[in-house]
Amino acid sequence: MCLNKKVVVGLVIAGLALLLVAPQAVGAAIPLLLLAACPLSMLVMMRVMSKGEHRSPQRGPRSDPGELEQLRADVARLQAQQSSNPASPPLRPSH
Repeated sequence: MCLNKKVVVGLVIAGLALLLVAPQAVGAAIPLLLLAACPLSMLVMMRVMSKGEHRSPQRGPRSDPGELEQLRADVARLQAQQSSNPASPPLRPSH
């Protein structure tokens, strides 16, 4: 079925509000609210799905701060090893 919970809740609230404001129009409005449920659900789902596609690609996976410190310590250790052994070839950054 194509119904979204948020849309169904919204239509129920709209129906209750209509019942409070204009009780004589409820009989005519209920079929319209039922008919609008599926198209409105599809619109809500399309909007939610399109928001997921617009996330910024420059944000990579989050890393643990401890992992970052460990990597920095490894780089410092490797640089110290390289400077103490001048015969070894220079390290190239791997990007």
